[in-house]
Amino acid sequence: KETYVEITRGLKEAATLLPVTPIHVMRPSRPAAYALLARAYMAMGLYDSCRVYADACLQLRNTLLDYNSVNATAAYPISRFNTEVIMESMIPIPRILSITMAKIDSVLYTSYASNDLRKTIFFRNNNNGTYGFKGSYEGGGNLFSGIAVDEVYLMRAEVYARTGNTNAAMNDLNTLLQTRWKTGTFTPLTANAASDALQLILTERRKELLMRGLRWMDLKRLNAEGANITLTRVLNGQTYLLP
Repeated sequence: KETYVEITRGLKEAATLLPVTPIHVMRPSRPAAYALLARAYMAMGLYDSCRVYADACLQLRNTLLDYNSVNATAAYPISRFNTEVIMESMIPIPRILSITMAKIDSVLYTSYASNDLRKTIFFRNNNNGTYGFKGSYEGGGNLFSGIAVDEVYLMRAEVYARTGNTNAAMNDLNTLLQTRWKTGTFTPLTANAASDALQLILTERRKELLMRGLRWMDLKRLNAEGANITLTRVLNGQTYLLP
């Protein structure tokens, strides 16, 4: 508890001192402080506070990258410091390794529709029945762990759904997804109830934010709420479970 109190206290103080627009996204800013506050409150399951700071961030920074402008065939299609990046941070990968070595869960890969540009921008065919990841916002062989606009939209959308505001939740989700699909092919998603919207948003959160160091946080908070997510991997005919 004391750790989270200190994190949120420090970020709230920082937000009063930082500029709205930094000299460079490698430097902190007020939107970055707001976005990290939203992430911290989401990790804690304090969703009302998460919405307040996600909304404060998006009022200052809300530009999304249109994936139709990205060269999907490039080795690493998404450029570093792209327009979505609010605060730069990376997970360095040793030179003898590559982010594409990680085998993407086949169930996750097949969940992307054919017109969803993320299916070609995020993944590389290993030509052996498996796929590697190439969609890092680092524009190369390291993993992005900073704050970007897409994450903030997904946080606000999730909180809207959790608080019964289905229309606002789906509006945020569709605002994001229309920049991810091939031009002219996206049909806005709809939900009849807030619970349906929440499931759609959680599914897209999994598909959008992979390999950013966020999944463990999500597993902890969602399972604490009764989601009962079990990690399953099949290797050489043997099934491994992490309940």
